[in-house]
Order: sequence, then structure tokens, then C-alpha cells
Amino acid sequence: MAWYRNDKVAVAEALRRGERPDLATTMASGPLDELVALHEELGILRILDELEVQRTRTGIPDELLLRTVATLPFVEQASLSGATEVLFREPAVLLQLGWAPVQIRSGSNGRHRHPDGRQEESLPCHPDTLRDALRRVGESAWLHAQAAGVQALYERQLVRGKVYAVDGSGLGNDFRLVALVCVSATRPIIVAWRLLSGPASEKGQEAAVTRQLVEQVLEVAGPQAISLLLADALYADGPLLAWLKYRKGIDALVSLPEDRLLYQDLQGLAAGQFIDWTHHRYLRTISGHKQLREVEITAAGELTSWDGFTGKAAIYGVPDASLWACLIRDVTTEETAAELPRALVSTRRFADGFAALQAFRPRWHIEDDTYRELKEGWGLEQQRWGRDVAAALGRTTLTCLAFNTAQVYRLQAGERLASLAIRRLRRLRQRELGRAPAVLYVAGCYGVFALEELLSLLGSPARESLLPAVQRSSSPDAPT
Repeated sequence: MAWYRNDKVAVAEALRRGERPDLATTMASGPLDELVALHEELGILRILDELEVQRTRTGIPDELLLRTVATLPFVEQASLSGATEVLFREPAVLLQLGWAPVQIRSGSNGRHRHPDGRQEESLPCHPDTLRDALRRVGESAWLHAQAAGVQALYERQLVRGKVYAVDGSGLGNDFRLVALVCVSATRPIIVAWRLLSGPASEKGQEAAVTRQLVEQVLEVAGPQAISLLLADALYADGPLLAWLKYRKGIDALVSLPEDRLLYQDLQGLAAGQFIDWTHHRYLRTISGHKQLREVEITAAGELTSWDGFTGKAAIYGVPDASLWACLIRDVTTEETAAELPRALVSTRRFADGFAALQAFRPRWHIEDDTYRELKEGWGLEQQRWGRDVAAALGRTTLTCLAFNTAQVYRLQAGERLASLAIRRLRRLRQRELGRAPAVLYVAGCYGVFALEELLSLLGSPARESLLPAVQRSSSPDAPT
């Protein structure tokens, strides 16, 4: 390997002599650059540097490989080979990740050699090398990376609000992703998740997974992080509701299936006119389309016909525990009015049924803005980067971490962080170099040049300058 030293004067002299550069790239700041920089600023790449691998191998350091594969979810191409093909054409990003110029140009080792020599798709390394790196990370290490990555968001106060939702979604026929998502803000943040496969994904285990996710968040963000949990009944059974309410101080608002005794009791109260219906109108937006809905709602409290809840609550020292519930009948059209009413049950007593409906609406963030985005936008379902569980687990973890970084990037605070991160990662960048300086490697040295400065060195200076007039500092420590 030949390493280059930072010597701008030597590069300029070599260019004046007519020497051809070994390598040229730009330091332009685009979305991919900024997302990688924000990933670095949030500590995600540093967390990956510290991941424990199950076995070591010679060649490219695992830290560099994991940094690279963690960047791939940001690339538009979802497949591993397609994403690497795009990323490996971005030398500025590769330099940012830690690849040396000689590695970018000639590759890092002798693996995956072709009879005709190393091929372009294997520079700086072959995609299989990245896939192998994923497989060398165990499940416990990925769980550590997940918790540490989310903790960084909490520490920077980028996870705001105390309303969370839990739900699951299948990833093909082999896996199911269950995630706990903060849905208080307009940009959902995935705060804990599990990739289930085989017996672990069988029905009946959902409430246990929900408890794991809640405990993980409370450990990372503090005991007061969650005030209300939104869920389907599949992910919140009676014992879980009692544990949330009387052990963790968390209220739950859960959809109630028609076959539950509590639902039937609520319908009986409505049919006997013991509780009254009220009429409401509201506007909802789905995929950018606004819809006016009309509903009729009735509610009742002091309900005790959920033995799993009341029995567990008694063990926790609350013998008179009860639930609040409401029925919601959509009367927007004749077809919806003919359907059975929806029901919501809660450990919190809401002012009325319409307030509960409004409180439950953010749960759709987990379906529309999280799972659909992960599958359609990030390719998580179709492109797992490998056929085994280890590769799928690594792909899922890195994608969820990247999803969160992208959500933060879309916030005003995230834009400021990304800008700050770019400046920190590129200390050589100075205002007088303009928006897109060039990095040239020649004669064993490299230097950073403004475009106008480069044209002057090549004998074709611009007639007028668009560079900002920056006064030189008199401080001896100022950059030159």
C-alpha cells in the first residue's frame, strides 16, 4: 500500500509540472454525505466500531466493513450488490468512512480476484466481504448496538413526547419485525425492536415481546419516558396491561376484538341504552389525502370482565381494578355503518369516547410511516442481504438505525446537527474553498483546492471570482 501525506504545496507544484493526478474527487456536501455525517454525529458509527464479533479475520478491519455496510441503507438501491455499486462510486463518502485512497483505487486485499484481474465491482472490497462481516456479529451485539443507538437520540432530546405504539409486521414468510415506536411527533422514531423467526415468531408470544421492548426503553430513557402505549389486543394481553399500569405507571389504549367478553358487555350496555351514543365529525389524512369521517361513539367505565387484567392487578395489590372502554361506529357511509363497531379499552379513563379515538389515531404512524416506509422505501422485506438469520438480523438493525437518522435529518434540529457534523468530519474544508472543493492525489501527496484555484494551477484562471472574500486571521493557530 502507498499512503498519501497532506501536502498542498507539493501537489500544486506537481500539477504545474504537468504531472497527472493519481486520484481526484470532490468534497461536495449532498444528502448522502450529510446522512453519513449525521450518523457519525449521533455516534452510530462509533457504536459499530465497538461491536464484538464472534470471530476475527485477516484483511480489512471489521470496524471499517461495518461502517460501510451501515451506510448502505441510505443508498437508493435496496439490494446489497446494488447499494455497494452506488456507494463505491462515491469516493468522498468512502474517505469519510475511513477508506484510504489506495484502498479505493486498488482494493484492500487479494480476495475475490477474477481471472482477468480485480474487477471494478470489487473495489474497494467485494459485497460478499460486507455480508460476511454481518454474519460475524452475534445477536447480543446487535441488541447492544440497538440500545446504544437509541440512547444517543434520547440524550440529544430527539425523541419527544410520551405516546408510543407497538405493532408487528411480517418480513416475508420467515421473519416478523415487532417494533416500539414513539408516535408523539410527526416523524416516528423506532425506539426498540425485535426480529422474530421460527418458534419465536409464533402467535401467543406478542405480549411477552412488548414487555421486553418497554423494559428496554425504560432502561435507556428513564422510568417516566412512556405515559401512554397504543396497541392491538394481539400485543397487549390482560397481565401486560396490569403490569404496565400498576408496576410501571404506564396507561394503555388497546383495540378490543369482537370475540372478547368485555366487548360483548359493552355492546349489551349500548343495546340496553344504559350508555348514550354521541355524534362526531373529524378530518383524517391518509397518504396525503384528506377524508371527512363521521362516527358515533359511546363509552363506559368500571368494567371488570377481563380476568387476565383483574387477576394480575390483584396480585399487584389492586383488588378493585377496572377498565374503561368505548364503542366506535363509523357512519360515514351506509356500508361502514352496517359493520360491527370498533372497540377500544384502556387503563385510563378518558373524558369521552371521541377523546380516546383521537388519542388512538397516532398508532397509524407505525403502519403508514414506519412499516410501509421500511418495506417500500428501504427494501427491508425484499432485500435481506442474505438468506440466513444472522444477515437478516444485521440488515434489520442497521436499517432501523438508519431510518431513525433519516427521521432526525428531516427535523430542523437534525439539519443543524448534520451541518455541524459535516464541518467536524471535514476539518480541511474552509470557507475560502467554496461549496465543492476538489481533493487531488499526486506525487505521494494530497491537497484540497477550490475549483478556481485548481483552474489557475492548470493555466486557465477564471476572469471573475465567486469565492467569498474571507479575511485571514492573524492568529498563529488559524487554519491556512
